[in-house]
Amino acid sequence: MLLLLVAFVGGVLTVLSPCVLPVLPVLLSGTVGGRGRPPGIIAGFIASFVLLTLFLASIVGALNLSPDVIRWVATLLLLGFGLTLAVPALHTRFELVMARAVPQRQGRDVDGFLGGVLVGATLGVVWTPCVGPILASVTTLALSGQVTGFAVAATVAYAAGVALPMLGVMWGGRRVLHRPALLSRLGGIQQAFGVVLVVFAVGMAFGVDRRAQTALVNAVPALQNLTFLEETAAVQTELERQSR
Repeated sequence: MLLLLVAFVGGVLTVLSPCVLPVLPVLLSGTVGGRGRPPGIIAGFIASFVLLTLFLASIVGALNLSPDVIRWVATLLLLGFGLTLAVPALHTRFELVMARAVPQRQGRDVDGFLGGVLVGATLGVVWTPCVGPILASVTTLALSGQVTGFAVAATVAYAAGVALPMLGVMWGGRRVLHRPALLSRLGGIQQAFGVVLVVFAVGMAFGVDRRAQTALVNAVPALQNLTFLEETAAVQTELERQSR
């Protein structure tokens, strides 16, 4: 329970780290669209992060892929989603495709959820390198073929900790944007968020996000100390016990 609690709190604290930079444009996009989009993004993030943390090494090894291939897939998904927001014709076509994928009676909020899941799945890819000591130990267990109940529970706890403030940001943003004064401008705001996503996806293709994270850590060294809870003696002792 100690490790699960620390993993959850560690996930919350990680949102203050430079790792949040790749996430901000996606969270902004979650403030527009159907009400199902924010929970869809969170569901996609948790699912992809847990699967990639526990099975990325096995997937890459089995398919003989470079780890960067998955990052390129995430970049292309972000680019595609950004274009659907920025270009009205593409957005209309995307909504038609989503409408055919789910029962019509469930409405557009479901469409927003499914689109959110696709986008949230990309966050798991860009967030995977941002883990602390507990998740690093889980990854080590996974590499040795020991995907234990503890490994799954710790990964889910960490992902839930990360997801909580993400969801708060998206819901808070929706409350601001859906005020009467801004409702008539939602279309333009959505297009602006789409442009931001496209620009960020292009930046990811050239490694700009990684360089920005490194520069931020160099400028604010205190950001390297966000894993202090995971580095305490009690946590380290428990991690050693779990790895035996």
